[in-house]
Amino acid sequence: MAMKVIALAGNPNVGKTTLFNALTGMRQHVGNWPGVTVEKKEGILEYRGQRFLIVDLPGTYSLTAHSVDELVARDFLLKGSADVVVNVVDATALMRNLFLTMEILEMGLNNVVIALSKVDLAEKHGIEINIRKMEETLGVPIVPVNAKDGVGLEELKEKIHQVASGVLKERPVTPRYDPEVEREIGHITQVLRDTPLAGEYSLRWLAVKLLQRDDGVIKLVLRYLGSEKLDEIMRHIAEVEERYKRAMDLIIASQKYEFIDGLMHRFVRYSKEEGGSLSDQLDGILTHPLYGIIALFGVFYLVFKFVFAFGLPLQEMLDGAFASFGEWLAPHIANEALRGLLVDGIIAGVGSVLSFFPLVFLLFFALSILEDIGYMARAAVVMERIMRKFGLPGKSFIPLVLALGCNVPAVMSTRTLDDERERLVTMLVNPLIPCSARLSVISFLAGAFFSENRALVAVSIYATAVLLALSVAWVLSRFVVKGEEAQFIIELPEYLIPSWKTVLLHSWERSKEFVKKAGTIILAGSVGIWYLSSYPVPIGTGGSYAERLGMFFEPYMKLMGLDWKAAVSLLFGVIAKENVISTYGIIYGSVDAIVGVMSPLQAYVLAVVTTLYVPCIATIAAIRAESSWKWALFTVVYMIALASAVGMALWRLGGVLGL
Repeated sequence: MAMKVIALAGNPNVGKTTLFNALTGMRQHVGNWPGVTVEKKEGILEYRGQRFLIVDLPGTYSLTAHSVDELVARDFLLKGSADVVVNVVDATALMRNLFLTMEILEMGLNNVVIALSKVDLAEKHGIEINIRKMEETLGVPIVPVNAKDGVGLEELKEKIHQVASGVLKERPVTPRYDPEVEREIGHITQVLRDTPLAGEYSLRWLAVKLLQRDDGVIKLVLRYLGSEKLDEIMRHIAEVEERYKRAMDLIIASQKYEFIDGLMHRFVRYSKEEGGSLSDQLDGILTHPLYGIIALFGVFYLVFKFVFAFGLPLQEMLDGAFASFGEWLAPHIANEALRGLLVDGIIAGVGSVLSFFPLVFLLFFALSILEDIGYMARAAVVMERIMRKFGLPGKSFIPLVLALGCNVPAVMSTRTLDDERERLVTMLVNPLIPCSARLSVISFLAGAFFSENRALVAVSIYATAVLLALSVAWVLSRFVVKGEEAQFIIELPEYLIPSWKTVLLHSWERSKEFVKKAGTIILAGSVGIWYLSSYPVPIGTGGSYAERLGMFFEPYMKLMGLDWKAAVSLLFGVIAKENVISTYGIIYGSVDAIVGVMSPLQAYVLAVVTTLYVPCIATIAAIRAESSWKWALFTVVYMIALASAVGMALWRLGGVLGL
């Protein structure tokens, strides 16, 4: 039996991801949609002997092609790729959520199931929803769900099965507009009726999108109608707009909301809610211009405190285990070259990086919790006031936060920004945000040289990187990448208790890339580092390739108080930032030996320079793919210059202060 395809569609922050995880469990895969860098999640659901492929579409507020996310979701639904569309609707924000529902139903789809989430929160806000009347009104099955607690999941699976099998017949409602708009829809529909489009798409949907001047639909219709007939249609649309004194997309959106409001009167009742809710009171603090900033720094200080408190003991235990394994293995290998490769190259190099996995996992764990409880959207609101002064929208905060995990997907995530100028500026400053690979360097140096204040030192380095990123954004937006500012719109979701299953799944999905890198890029880099450090003679005798390379750059490195070993480490760090530490492990035989040969000031300078200099090869490639070689090379050059200037300034300042 062929596997049925189920599409999950909905607004951002409606609980779609939690529902996806509840339906698929660990049987899921994350990749990219063909031709774009938007994340694609797929998973398997087994029910009544039938296997279903669940596809989690990008969260979107509408199906008008303004962003890549909207295009991906719309194209998937348009092509009829889904046997069932599960539209996740937030019961606390029905008006906004049903706008997307109307867009889906307007496509002519009759295989829709609505999963109504957050019903319990709606009731707390005095929103009473009559599910039976809502089903009758919308003409599609509706299942209240609480995926976190498993409520409604079995009923939802049964409805999916019935719709996919053709047992459950639907009569979905479609939006109706003012008579003048309806006449224009009828006219366009009649013109399109004699084209091949009639057999592939809902003509009414095409007509509505033409009225809204949707670029994708205009190009589609142009292929079948030709420019003359299309120009006639566009002239009709311009005449209607002239009579309304407004653009048609605004007219249709306004009338669609009026239609939804009329429907909601049939199945929604509101009871008066007294006083401000706890959510409103918390928002008063967390989005406050002053208190919100203090809270933001406090939250991220606690994040690093948590990561170090629980992660460092595990890191030290893993590091000791790899060292002990190397010591045990060495006597069993007679060949000196092979022993050096395995013990000093692979085990010492890869092991020193893998030992930092607990820190990376815990960082993702903490960020996933903040995202799940609804804090990250508040952080974006707080940062909007600051970031706008530097030429960035508050929405850029999300890609910048993603960069804390890995700059590569963070660069790719800038595609969700509608404005091209803001997208490019965000992309170019993104590599300045310390990723999880640089966290391993920062955490090691902070723990080794500043054990009493390691969290504070780490926060100071992250704060420096963020301030520099904002400063660079200001320069770029005013002198390099010019353009007009876009409006800032973001939804503040309800505060929720995190779903621990979702948090753990997210943490693992994001941090497992760190392990993959250790088994591929870091492994290759470690072998390369070992070879260059061991031949033609071992490092430290003045004759190895690595030492010769390092000595060439040493005069430059001395301006920052660093030596040739730092030069070698930073050069190999371009492959992957974790190599900065693994290189020291290979040069000294143990990363702990660095403590005896480097001062705290030198360690701090090294940590800052590692954070700011050239991004890894994968990030450079991502920037090139998302923009051009020109911008990728521009990023490399400005980051080298910035890291050098800051490193020299810190070394000079530290010397003046007697550090």
